[in-house]
Order: sequence, then structure tokens, then C-alpha cells
Amino acid sequence: MFERYKAMFEGTPGDDPAQLSRSGHAGAAPGLPATTAPRLPAAMLELDDWDMLKPAWRGGQNVARRRRERPVAVTRAIDALRTQLLQAMKAEGCSRLAITAPTSGCGSTYVSVNLALGMAAIPDIRTVLLDLNQRNPGVAAALGNTQEQRIADLLGGAVAPMDYLRRHGDNLAVALNSEVPPNPAELLQSQSAVEMLDELTGVLTPDVMLCDMPPLLEYDDVMAFLPQVDAVLLVVDGTRTHAREVARCRQMLEGRTTLLGVVLNRGRAPRGKV
Repeated sequence: MFERYKAMFEGTPGDDPAQLSRSGHAGAAPGLPATTAPRLPAAMLELDDWDMLKPAWRGGQNVARRRRERPVAVTRAIDALRTQLLQAMKAEGCSRLAITAPTSGCGSTYVSVNLALGMAAIPDIRTVLLDLNQRNPGVAAALGNTQEQRIADLLGGAVAPMDYLRRHGDNLAVALNSEVPPNPAELLQSQSAVEMLDELTGVLTPDVMLCDMPPLLEYDDVMAFLPQVDAVLLVVDGTRTHAREVARCRQMLEGRTTLLGVVLNRGRAPRGKV
């Protein structure tokens, strides 16, 4: 992408800039002084494809800021989870992480969004968050976005990652969704989805890619997408998740991918402790 813009400013290979006319064509017209092609400013020469991403929707940056201003206890818990997760991913050589839950309502989207915002607070880590829970998309609402977007278009190859993703600040990019397609699992295991992820990784080179996914025990989306991720993070609800459901999830993932950890959401503190 950048090479195309650079060629537009600097002329085609072999042209002598001193011979370019005002119209940009080689050879000055009779009677007109020869001009040189304009050069890119030094700041633009330092831009990469990440900088070329469109900024987040209006108000999106404020939502991210407000979420970082949540209660201290919540912030500390998210930051601790973020740090432990980054260390575990580095130890396992992981970069693509699917975040799921045994059943609906466990808070996997909440964890996905807050982890992404927490990672974005680290300046030298670039994070991509994909809303791949096509059964019940929730990342857009969590970030205050009301625009309609179809991630099925991104997975199906109808739109390029650079045109679809939006950038939050300097180092967080998000791909949102507002529609439920008729074939979520099929889209996730399509060749076009594989090519899209490879293109996204090659162009943006994110350090971490977080994929918010549907519940593991309710749909086959996670199992269909496992070849495209390095590990899975399981979010359980302390008020509703049963031990047998966690055991079933472990059994389904065993031998197929790395279960990086189990996050307890809405856990109950021991009696007598704050």
C-alpha cells in the first residue's frame, strides 16, 4: 500500500524528476519550466500500514477511556489477568487466542474487551480484537458503536482487513459485527477466512490477536475455528457454571489446542473476607 502512494509522489522508476512537467508527465512542455515531483514529508515516510487504519468511530475513544476509569479493584484484576496471559502466551509461543465460555452469559465478551483495552495500555504491544461471536455479537455495544457492520463480509473476502478494521489509539485495532449470518461455523472454517487472517497478520503484524467466540458447548464455531488459533482461554461464571461443564470443555479441547487458562468471572469471595 505505502509503495503505491510513494510512487505517486516520486514518479515512476526511470523518470528524471527534473524533466517532469507541471502535469506530472515526463518531458516539460515547450515554454514551461521543468519542475520536480513533490516529495513525501519525512513524517509520512515513517508511516506503516497500522497508521493507515481508519480511526475508531466518533465517541469510541471516550468509551475506551471511561472503561479504563472503572473501579480500582476491577482494573487491578484485569491488569493482573492481562500480565499473566501475556507471559503465558510468550512462554507457549502464542499470538492468536480464542476466548470462549462453556455456556452463554458467562462474560467472555466482557473479558475479551477489557483484556484488549488493558493490552492497549502497553505502548509496544499491538493488539487486534475480532468479534467472531456471530451468534450474539457484543463487542460493538461494549465499545459504544452503533454502526452496522457485517463481519461475514470480512470472513468471506468481500472486504479487505485494512478497510474493515478500526484503530483505537495507537495500538488497538478492532473488527466489529452487528449481524447474525445464517452460516457462522461455515464462514469460520472457509478458505476465505483463512486467507483473511493471514493477510491481516502479514499486513498489521499484531503481537496479540484476541477472538471473541460463541459458547463452546452450545455451538461448533470454536471447534471449527481451532486450526486458526494457537490457544483458548475459557471464561466461567462462578454463579452458574458447573464443574461438569468445565470438564466437558477440557475434554473437547484436549489434543486439539492449548487451553491457556480458565478465568473465573463473578466469583464469590470466601465468607468473612472482602
